This record gives sequence, structure tokens and C-alpha cells, in this order.
Amino acid sequence: MLFSERSIWTMVHGIGLGGGALIGLAAALFYLYAARSSDGAAAPAGSGALAGATVLSAVLLWLAVIVGTYVIFPLYRATPPAGVTDLSEFPRALVLASPSTAWLHSFAMESKEHMPWIASMLTTTAAFVAVRYRSRALQNPSLRRMSMALLAISFALVAFVSLMGMFVNKVAPLD
Repeated sequence: MLFSERSIWTMVHGIGLGGGALIGLAAALFYLYAARSSDGAAAPAGSGALAGATVLSAVLLWLAVIVGTYVIFPLYRATPPAGVTDLSEFPRALVLASPSTAWLHSFAMESKEHMPWIASMLTTTAAFVAVRYRSRALQNPSLRRMSMALLAISFALVAFVSLMGMFVNKVAPLD
């Protein structure tokens, strides 16, 4: 069923929180890239927008991680009772039942358990720099590069785990 409680939680987690975080990360990265100046001139106004985008991304990532860890993951790991042949209600068992999809658990889900925490921490660090140093985060090349690196790594991690989540959900959706 498309709109079961389980599928709604999955959509909120992946599309709402994770997708929103990816958009915020992309916006912050773009602004940091566009705000660079090769001649050492003052950075453009808008450090508040950068701070807002990074803080929003960090909040959305933390919410996605918490919902994923404490709502989605227990539903995924539910163990089927003995004798059950229809594994559609038990995504982990369904994924592990076929050798062609077992890698989704051993690689994709194991990655999804750890990488989002790292991305959340990196984004929180970049958000702290953007809030604490405001315009200096744009004017100081080393602060700007460090923030861009943190956000780019976070973006790559979130994009990767999102892709892995889509693969798992394609094979064993939380209906």
C-alpha cells in the first residue's frame, strides 16, 4: 500500500528530510563557490543566507538520522516469525533471501547505518563556522575552503546513502 504508516515514515525520512538536506547542502556549496573572489575584494553580502542554509541542512540531516535510526531501521530489521513464507513485511529478511540482493544488506544498509552520522557532524561543523564567523567565513579563503570541503564531503555521503536507500527500497519497500 502506498500510504501506509510505514511508507509515510519512509517518505518523510528519505524525500522530506534527506532530500531537503541535499538541497540545502547544494545551496550552501553553490553560495560558497559563487562568493569567492580572486582579487581579494570583500565578500558579497549574504553571510546570513549561508548560515541559514547550513543550519537548515544540519537540522534536516540530524532529523533524518534520528528518524532513520529509531523509526525506519527497526522496521527494516523486523524478524519474521518461524514458518512465514511471505517476507514482504520483513524487508531485511526479504533482501537476504536472495543471493542477488544480499549485498544490499551487507553493503548498502551497513553504509546507511554509519555514514549519515558522519555527514551530520560535518554539516554541523560547517554550520557552526558559518554562524560564528559570518562574513569572515566568506572573506577568509581558508575558512571558505574548509567549509566547502566539509559540505562537499557531507553532500557526497548523503547522496550515496540516498542512492543506497533507493536500491533497498526498490527491492524491499516498507509497505
